[in-house]
Amino acid sequence: MINHDVREKVHSLEMRYSHFKVKRGECDLSRCDNCSPIHVGSMRPQDIRAELDARNMSIVDLAEAIGMNSNYLGKALRGGRKLTADELVAIQEVLAPEDLAHRIRTIPLLGSVPAGKFQAAEQIGGRRIAVSDPETPPNAYALTVEGNSMDLVVPSGTTLTIDPDDKALWPGKRYVIQTEDGRTTYKEFQADPARLVPLSTDDSHQEMLLGSEPIVVVGRVYSYTMRDVDLPRRTR
Repeated sequence: MINHDVREKVHSLEMRYSHFKVKRGECDLSRCDNCSPIHVGSMRPQDIRAELDARNMSIVDLAEAIGMNSNYLGKALRGGRKLTADELVAIQEVLAPEDLAHRIRTIPLLGSVPAGKFQAAEQIGGRRIAVSDPETPPNAYALTVEGNSMDLVVPSGTTLTIDPDDKALWPGKRYVIQTEDGRTTYKEFQADPARLVPLSTDDSHQEMLLGSEPIVVVGRVYSYTMRDVDLPRRTR
């Protein structure tokens, strides 16, 4: 049964927020013809999680805002139980519509390159960073550059935005590559012969001929984000 403190909000409520809609809930008033409380339309747990990601909020943040145990809310957002009408109203009030045109998107920061193993599908959900480019690819994620193998292009500490859906190799484009043993590297592709080229002030970094060992193209570098503190300083 729903609490009639929120009855007027629940009856035929269509959330102002673009993702969400609430169906009439079961009511304890004899004059009320509401049916059982369920969420309908596009208000699925994954929609709420996506909205939290877009606002750079966590499940804990939402749980605290609506006064619910975070584990209990997390169970609902993982599909382990249905959200009640009261809970939907509380979520709607927290995720009240903002000026959506000015909302900043975030993407997952999965790790570093060239060092370290990562599996993009397994690590989504950790730390996220904001991206302001509206044309950032839909499945993009970020990696942080470590080392100087590409320091003629970007310094160590630069954040790369990776497009995992763009794996076609084109001369002059830069890619993240994974070797058979799980090592990752960030290099420029060049043809004739096909090879991965470091762009470094350190001559110890060598070109890698394609075909010399099995590799997987993880994705193309879409954009760079760097801080002024990471840029090299001119010596007097």
